[in-house]
Amino acid sequence: MNNIFMIINDEPVNAQDARISAWDRAIYFGDGVYEVIQAYNGKLWAFDAHFARFKRSLHEIGIDNIDINQIKEKVLAGFEKANQPNALLYFHITRGIQPRLHTPADELKPQFLMFVKPAPDNSSIAKNGIKAISYPDIRWKRCDIKSLNLLANVMACNEAKIKNCDDAVFVSDNIVIEGTSSTFFAVIDSKLITRPLNHQVLPGITRGAILAIAKRLNIEFFEGETPLLQAYEAQELFLCGTGSEIRAIVELDGRQIGNGTPGKITRKITDYFINYTRTGGSFEELIKG
Repeated sequence: MNNIFMIINDEPVNAQDARISAWDRAIYFGDGVYEVIQAYNGKLWAFDAHFARFKRSLHEIGIDNIDINQIKEKVLAGFEKANQPNALLYFHITRGIQPRLHTPADELKPQFLMFVKPAPDNSSIAKNGIKAISYPDIRWKRCDIKSLNLLANVMACNEAKIKNCDDAVFVSDNIVIEGTSSTFFAVIDSKLITRPLNHQVLPGITRGAILAIAKRLNIEFFEGETPLLQAYEAQELFLCGTGSEIRAIVELDGRQIGNGTPGKITRKITDYFINYTRTGGSFEELIKG
């Protein structure tokens, strides 16, 4: 934890000594929302897109009594103080502090927490891929909100660990929805497929980048559903997310996907993404096309 820089409300703290109130509503209800942003070479990538999603999540759960610009300045200042050019930055807002009661009291003061830590090395996973399991989607019906309520995600990850796998994909009515912390893509008949955005899935920032990259690489793509049985027979599968970047699924529920290694289209997209983000390419320019 020596490499973690943390702020609680307005105060930098040592991560090992950090303290929050026992009455914070996040503890009892997961009553808050969060964001995670990757930094490359000293720059927070897709910061505006991440912050817009954070602002929307706050609004959707009714935490509107904050100065959002002040929070933005606090996040940027905290990242600068952390002095970690290649990092993951996490921050959240909870509704506030009060003795346990389902109904929030009036005029609660939202609580802020952020930390910055070194970015993970994803090179081995990018090269070799991961093994995953399918898991029933038992989450709530507003997965488009980046909520602190992640118990179902934890349960799915734990089940994957028990089965000596790396992650899980949620399945509802035999349709693959998304990963535990990532967007799901399939390559079928050489076409890239991902689910359309709705309340079942998080509007992934990396998802948008992948679709823009596919367009630049002339890879045909569309939004649609991938049944689990069809996923087993897909040419390629992969997950994408902020911290994990792009991870090919080379085995799903014990079934080999493709030839058991990251496929051609996944590799092309991964190579483009890695080169683009490491050489200063901006998310905004990428999305513009």
